[in-house]
Amino acid sequence: MNFYESKKVNILEQLPLGLIEKGSLKTFEKGKILYRKGEQDKGLNFIKKGIVGLMGFSVSGDDTLLRVIGERNLLGYRSLLSSESYHASALALTDVELIYFKFDSVQQLQHEVPELHNLLTQTLAVDLRRAEQRLKDITGKRVISRVIETLIYLKQIHPDHPWTRREIGEFCGARTETVTRTLSKLERDGYIQKSGREIKLNDIGKLLEFSEQCEIF
Repeated sequence: MNFYESKKVNILEQLPLGLIEKGSLKTFEKGKILYRKGEQDKGLNFIKKGIVGLMGFSVSGDDTLLRVIGERNLLGYRSLLSSESYHASALALTDVELIYFKFDSVQQLQHEVPELHNLLTQTLAVDLRRAEQRLKDITGKRVISRVIETLIYLKQIHPDHPWTRREIGEFCGARTETVTRTLSKLERDGYIQKSGREIKLNDIGKLLEFSEQCEIF
């Protein structure tokens, strides 16, 4: 399966019964940092509402959108399982509501809620596969294909969020100007419709066919 093809998984249905009620609610306004790279917290977050971006920062200070995590998904589990500090900062791309669960150690999690521990390890394995596929796409595909497939992916998982050209570019390793030119071409050719930051995909199937043609020629 291509990295950019997304199937929505309802994590809420897989969580142990009654777990949500044991957490504490936290709220963050759009643009606020949930946690920073290098910080360490043994807790676990469930996104009740909103969209969170995991941001990486280069030596020059430029930020890069590494991952996008939406509501009904878990956040911070890699650091909990590995007992390491956060490898990236979490930024609220919209207003966000989190349910926070405190665990003193991964051993406590494994002992008290083994089904949750199993779910987290399975989720981590899926994340690794997707990361490997994404790296392969970024290094092996033309930039126009990366922009197209990133746009499809982001619009599938969070269709109502007004994705910026910069966010699309950060996610697929393309300059903002390149994203802007690509979107203009796609609009001229009838694949998308633009209205400000809003982007409508006219036909995902035809858009993917065009992306594949770009790789052949």
